[in-house]
Amino acid sequence: MRIPLLLSRTYLFSIKQRSFISFINVLAFLGLLIGIASLICVTSIFNGFRLLVRDMLLTIDPHIRITLNEDIDCKALEERVSKYVTKYEFNESSSSKIIIGHREVTQAGMILGIETFHTYIKKTDNKVAIGIGLADKLGVKKGDTISLSTPEMIDMAISGMALPTGIQVVIDSIFQISSGVQYDNSFIMADLGFLRDNGLVGKQFADLRIENPDNVYELMKSLKADKTIGTLQIESWKDLHHELYSTMEFERNMSFIILGIISFVSAFNILIAMWMMVKSKSKDIAMLLSMGASQQDIKWTFMLQGLVIGSMGSILGAGLGVLLCYGQESYGWVSLPNSIVSTMPVSLSYDIVLMSIILGISVSSIAGIYPSILATRTNISEQLRHE
Repeated sequence: MRIPLLLSRTYLFSIKQRSFISFINVLAFLGLLIGIASLICVTSIFNGFRLLVRDMLLTIDPHIRITLNEDIDCKALEERVSKYVTKYEFNESSSSKIIIGHREVTQAGMILGIETFHTYIKKTDNKVAIGIGLADKLGVKKGDTISLSTPEMIDMAISGMALPTGIQVVIDSIFQISSGVQYDNSFIMADLGFLRDNGLVGKQFADLRIENPDNVYELMKSLKADKTIGTLQIESWKDLHHELYSTMEFERNMSFIILGIISFVSAFNILIAMWMMVKSKSKDIAMLLSMGASQQDIKWTFMLQGLVIGSMGSILGAGLGVLLCYGQESYGWVSLPNSIVSTMPVSLSYDIVLMSIILGISVSSIAGIYPSILATRTNISEQLRHE
């Protein structure tokens, strides 16, 4: 292996090498470096936005939501849940359709009842929190009074030939989760006890929160195997917004594939450079073969050149991508004015870094196969005839 290493180093870094071939090698190296760095940065940005949306939604959504029915007692259900998990929070909640009125404006929406103290609501009688999108539609602000009515209340009022009055509540706060999520555009949150007292409770749930959201599916598997809990509808935090999370995952994967094509373009440049080098060094190859060098040595000489370009470009590109991600995470170089976050969110995954390096080295190694095979087919007598 010493001869291929020596020859590949000589051909790759020789200052006497033809400038055009050297230029193509440099282009391939830079293309691979930029491609791998872009791959890591863009994927990290998608991961950052995904985790940001997840954390925002989990301020409202539980890690696991169990839909209750009339036959299930919540206390008994909590006792059964405690058999499968030690550290957790167990709360009741509800969700129902409502008609919201303010002066001459009415909007359909959903009201979410929460049992315990929450980030957006205080445990007081008629105070509610409203999504910013819904507040804009109604033209309301903090401190305004709105009326809440269920479809059943409206039907009863109409059948009794009376105007529906609704339940009067005061807006205590306005929340914003994310501009692309329905909570901002159609949800109101209130204390669950207040909703029960006023007949505004619809579907009822048992909400479960654990220490690590990534352990949700393991716990769900145990709950579904339980004879009592398994008969109920059990949803994870991903199931509650399945379309949103699936779309974000799809966008991240597609960006990885599209940017990965840059690596294949760079590999094509490597193939062209190696092919031209084989043609320009055909007499040298014939001389080496006539002096006793094996075809395997010649083959590895050119394969190692592609491997060296790929390894250097991939490793340096990965290092550049990691540095850019750490810089954005630490110093917030790219800001997002008029957004719910001040800077571009970034979440670096070392699995993606490793995959990017492997991808770059693999395509570069593959690109060197054909030129190396072509080099072993050099006709010795033809090349040395005029020497």
